[in-house]
Amino acid sequence: MNAPHYTVFALIGFLLCACSGGNESTIGPKEASLPEASVLRVSQIGDGEIRLSWQAVADEGDVVYVVYRSVQGSEAVVVDSTFRTQYGDRELAYEAEYAYYVIAVDDLGREGPRSNSVSGQPFNNLAPLAPTELRAVGHNISLLDQLEIALDWAANGEADLVGYRVYRSVDASFTPTSDLLIAEVETPRYIDLAIEVGTMYYYQVTAFDRGNKESAGSVGASDLALPLPELVEPITGQLASAKTVFSWRPVAGALSYRVIVTTSPTSGEVSDMELTADTTAVFNGRTLLGSAQETLVSGEIYYWKIIASTRDGGVENSVSAIEDFKVR
Repeated sequence: MNAPHYTVFALIGFLLCACSGGNESTIGPKEASLPEASVLRVSQIGDGEIRLSWQAVADEGDVVYVVYRSVQGSEAVVVDSTFRTQYGDRELAYEAEYAYYVIAVDDLGREGPRSNSVSGQPFNNLAPLAPTELRAVGHNISLLDQLEIALDWAANGEADLVGYRVYRSVDASFTPTSDLLIAEVETPRYIDLAIEVGTMYYYQVTAFDRGNKESAGSVGASDLALPLPELVEPITGQLASAKTVFSWRPVAGALSYRVIVTTSPTSGEVSDMELTADTTAVFNGRTLLGSAQETLVSGEIYYWKIIASTRDGGVENSVSAIEDFKVR
């Protein structure tokens, strides 16, 4: 059952005002004009969902609409209230009979007549839609002991949705089958930790409902956790010029690299070096105030690392070990 909407508190406020012994001359002019009955209808029945709409009542002040619901002929109870003229009742049991009516309450807390009653049965007729916007991003960051492929996708909107099933294969053209199922999750994200460095994994995600109806597979996504880049020069103990040239070994599967130079092993970045598909790069400092650029200072020790990426824009995938060097 849905939790009562915050407007239930507004309704309580209305009722308190009406019962607080207000001045009769203030209430008097309104006595002849209670809210009229709303005309209620079922606008849509979905899987585990019934949507209602009704005609607004004519009233000079604010009107709140209180929604009553009964299940399988039970006594009707308040399930929500709203200032709008529509309401969606979700997470309903399949094939149960739900009946509704609406009562309008004015800003003095006075109830108008009950609307007509409507009813419906939210059968489980349809499977959920296939999830969309699936992404897969690999990470191999030894400093954080992080070896994973992180998945996320857009949330489905079905009222009877239970969760999602994640399928994985090393075959790009795979079809989701039970032997390729690796997880069931309630939220639209999953971290795959059972991976090997350098292996390309392909994923699809499906959605399933309370009746265990399952969607078609999503559009696939893939990635791999890259091997750690291996630094060539400069390395610890070497001297470098202020225009240091950095080099590293190629990483299979990497689309681009970025060199990061810092003043300590963990912070103080001084570099502003563009992404490159090469395995060498010349130091370029960050732009300071005005047009001056950061330069490497003679006698100082600096630290550097390589970030390798399989994605446009240099999204971090694998990160090398950190080496230090001293400027001549």
